[in-house]
Amino acid sequence: MHDHPSHAHAHDDAHGAVKSREEAEALLQFTLRHNRSHEEELHDLGHALEALGLSAAANEVWYSLDDSKCATEHIERALASLGN
Repeated sequence: MHDHPSHAHAHDDAHGAVKSREEAEALLQFTLRHNRSHEEELHDLGHALEALGLSAAANEVWYSLDDSKCATEHIERALASLGN
């Protein structure tokens, strides 16, 4: 079981497909690119919603973009912790 508050659940003995440091790094790199792609989409969507006068929806998208950037920063730090 993990003790981090946002990730408190048990795992069985199969922890997924990541079997090496290299695979972990590759998955983190992929996740980083993937997250950044979604951040660009959220940014564009926020502007589109504002242009349509949908400010409440735009604000929620801006909040989700902030959360996404925070998650991306954690992935960046995880990748940096690998020493690369």
